[in-house]
Amino acid sequence: MTHLERPNIRFEVDRPGLSVGMVILKDIKVGQSTSSFEMYEMETFKEIRSSMTLEEAKDDPIFRSYRDLYWTFGMDPTKLRVSSEAVLRRILKGLNLWRISDIVDIINLASAYHKIPIGLIDASKLKGNLVIRTASKGEVFQRIGGKTIVCRGREIVVADDEKIVCFGYATHDSERTMITKTSKRVLVLLYGAKGVSKPMMNEALRITLDMIDQWLDCKVSEPLIFDSES
Repeated sequence: MTHLERPNIRFEVDRPGLSVGMVILKDIKVGQSTSSFEMYEMETFKEIRSSMTLEEAKDDPIFRSYRDLYWTFGMDPTKLRVSSEAVLRRILKGLNLWRISDIVDIINLASAYHKIPIGLIDASKLKGNLVIRTASKGEVFQRIGGKTIVCRGREIVVADDEKIVCFGYATHDSERTMITKTSKRVLVLLYGAKGVSKPMMNEALRITLDMIDQWLDCKVSEPLIFDSES
């Protein structure tokens, strides 16, 4: 186990416009969402549903940029949606989001609101730094919930020094690095694509941090943005 104060992120894929915003949450106390958060969530649902329809989501330029990215890796984005589109579509269908834990519930709501997918990693379970790369043929990934994915060798993934920690670009997080009640140090990763400008990423980070500040008890690092062209 390598305890890094702030893991580095490098890009081994050659697609333009990729970026990752990182925030570290320290001394977090993972619990259940409160009734006041659930009321806030319902108000946010109303705002989201008044601003967009399910039909309009199909042509949203942010989501389209992720779909275009996935196609270049041989991934069907109608079957493997980035997490932000998946949760937003659920809200637009009139459904509620799952109750998992306060941090996961907040992140799901934030990503649906600003449309940029977010991954969560228990930093204590990370092995070294992170890399955005292409999966190896036959590489095995264990997603949250226990389902195993055997990679074809084309997919975009996020990995540490040992294994994949996120399949796709925040489509499925890993069972190995998932957030649990014992998690104390958490990486929050916002995944940007070609259609996400730096101001858009900064605004998404601001919204996410505002929600974290309002609803979580933890210390928060300054955000840092990594990009594929630096």
